[in-house]
Amino acid sequence: MLQAMPVQNCMHFLMPISLDDWKSYDVPGVVGILRKGESGQYELVDAFDCDQIPGANELTLHEKYGQWLNAAGSQELMRFDVFLMPQANKTRRNDVIALIERSCGIILPSRSAYVNAA
Repeated sequence: MLQAMPVQNCMHFLMPISLDDWKSYDVPGVVGILRKGESGQYELVDAFDCDQIPGANELTLHEKYGQWLNAAGSQELMRFDVFLMPQANKTRRNDVIALIERSCGIILPSRSAYVNAA
């Protein structure tokens, strides 16, 4: 079943799109950063929560943009998707991020990994 899904390691994201096609939303949610694999399926490399879904320009200015680009391999292979959570507070969105990190095998280290390394 997972081979038929657009994203091979996460069922929260179903329509990865390029940065050129990205739109912002005035809604809280979780943004997923994905890379396109050789099979044509996408793989989640990172995710973060936000009070408002940022626009494309804000994503390029994000502190982790360089890491996302390296993980994707190129801008042509990097995609973004959103899991809208209009009724969720930050705690609930962080719970979803933790679930995604555990179940999807995110490639980039989470912020908590940095905290625990100290």
